[in-house]
Amino acid sequence: MAQNPTYENLKLRIKVLENQLMETKENNQVSNEASRNYKRFLRFLPYPVIVRDAKGLISYLNPAFSKTFGWTLIELKGKTGKQYVPNSLKNELISKIKALPANKNVLELSTKRLTKNGKVLDVMLRAGVDKDLDNNPEGMIIVLRDVTMEKRIQRNRDAMARITQLLPQYPNLRKLLFFVNTEIKGLLETESANTILLDETQKEFYFISAAHDDPITRERIEKARFPVDELLSGQVVKTGNHIIVNNFSDDRNQYKSRDRKIGYKVRNVILVPLRNKDRIIGILAADNKTTGDFDDTDLETLNNIAAAVALSIENARVSRELRKAYEELKSLNHAKDKMINHLSHELKTPVAILLSSFKILSKKMVLLPEETWRPTFDRIGRNLDRIIGIEDEVYDIVEEKEVFHHKVFSLILEQCQDELEVLIAEETGEKGILTKVRQRIEDIFTPRDLVVKDIFLDSFVKERIKTIQPDMAHRNISLLTSLQSSSPIQMPLEPLKKTVDGLIKNAVENTPDGGKIEVLVHKKDNGIQFIVKDHGIGLTQEAQKRIFEGFFSTQETKNYSSKQPFDFNAGGKGADLLRMKIFSERFNFKISMSSKRCRRIPENKDACPGSIQDCEKMPGPECDGKTIVTCFFPSPKRG
Repeated sequence: MAQNPTYENLKLRIKVLENQLMETKENNQVSNEASRNYKRFLRFLPYPVIVRDAKGLISYLNPAFSKTFGWTLIELKGKTGKQYVPNSLKNELISKIKALPANKNVLELSTKRLTKNGKVLDVMLRAGVDKDLDNNPEGMIIVLRDVTMEKRIQRNRDAMARITQLLPQYPNLRKLLFFVNTEIKGLLETESANTILLDETQKEFYFISAAHDDPITRERIEKARFPVDELLSGQVVKTGNHIIVNNFSDDRNQYKSRDRKIGYKVRNVILVPLRNKDRIIGILAADNKTTGDFDDTDLETLNNIAAAVALSIENARVSRELRKAYEELKSLNHAKDKMINHLSHELKTPVAILLSSFKILSKKMVLLPEETWRPTFDRIGRNLDRIIGIEDEVYDIVEEKEVFHHKVFSLILEQCQDELEVLIAEETGEKGILTKVRQRIEDIFTPRDLVVKDIFLDSFVKERIKTIQPDMAHRNISLLTSLQSSSPIQMPLEPLKKTVDGLIKNAVENTPDGGKIEVLVHKKDNGIQFIVKDHGIGLTQEAQKRIFEGFFSTQETKNYSSKQPFDFNAGGKGADLLRMKIFSERFNFKISMSSKRCRRIPENKDACPGSIQDCEKMPGPECDGKTIVTCFFPSPKRG
């Protein structure tokens, strides 16, 4: 039988119970305070929060959720909350939670959610999951962060960077605008995007290229033209301000003509001007936004693109005009080359006949006193030589060389050889003259065979100086040489001879008597340099810019006169340096010139007395003119 508790025992037990009750009250107070703090935290948290129970039903929504997505706790409490999940993503969260490892109860996910009015938001989702022993969720708390604007801004930045980088790759205006319109259409999520250009002469808008979901509609848009006053774009041109219209219902009748021409109805539109300096050249337009209304972010995006694109559009227009001008110039240049080539060959025959007739006439003139005819004959011969020189330079300058005359004359000679030989023998009494005729045809009309050879430049220049020295013997010029032995260069003999002879001849003709000329050959880097340096009158800055253009005289017209070759200031044809420049491009060497004009004669109109001694008698600074022409021949590559 159980012993009855004593009073002391009861008193002790009551005391224990009182302590337990007190402890429980304190714990409840702490728990209630924690609960109140927890709810307060969720209520003031700026991010949307959802609390689900073990059955997956919503037990709590914080105010940030209602503000972001539109639904209240009353509307969603006790429900699964699938209203705010897009259909394609309804099973995404559950499958991701089930795939979590047993030791992990936190899930992070980039996904999408719907607002109450149907707008799709990009969100970052973080879920904390309570699990039972079987790894099934017993409840969870979900925190959402709306990153729609962040992604949109980043997408716009990426697009702007891409557009800026790629714009220079689109010199063609149509391709440029299609690229821009496609980018705008994707960025703003619209049905269509267009660049509307202004035809200022016709007062019309036109579309070179459009981006639209339907290819047939895109073709219709590109063919459409509108008077400036028929589109909203006209107001943008007049005011210079952007326009956003998110609902055309009130003005539907006003724009029926526009919709009929382009083949679809415009529900909403955004328009920004394309500015080039102080004028508007067109409009960037996007219409029928698929994700709601156009807003300030769309406007900022389109304005940024417009600023980058306007200059590129103008550049593309200029590029198109330049290409057109280039094609016309190329056509004219081809016609010019054909004309010069034809004239060059047309000169051959009459000049050859004149030379032959001149020789025949000179033989007959020996019976007369020489002083009565020699000066005239010398003048005629000198000018015939100049014509031959012009023809020779033109031949070298024009690349396309026809050989029509050589073929025709050779054919006639071969077909009529016997008849011509009998006829010539009857008239002149000479035999075997056809051999001379054939050789003459070969000399005049045969194309020159430019065979590339190994040439030691030091020896070649030495030989050329020796050859031309008699022609400059009448001049008082000191010719100093420094010709270092070198490895061979590869080039045809004839162009090299004309280059070396021409540079030395030009130096002599631009150096007054008493002056000096230096001719050098030496190694330079991976090649050989040929340098001609004269201490003559030098060139003005303007002359240096144009010296390689061809048929350009450094002398004033009134000072120009034709003299003997190698004379001081001998009037040249002005094509020597052009021919050398063309040689350098054909045969892979570089030619360059530097010059300093003599301070005594700073302008082209100023005439040099032609002698250092005479020049020194004149008041003013010392003669200090010089010209250096350098030809660099790279060492040939040996296979």
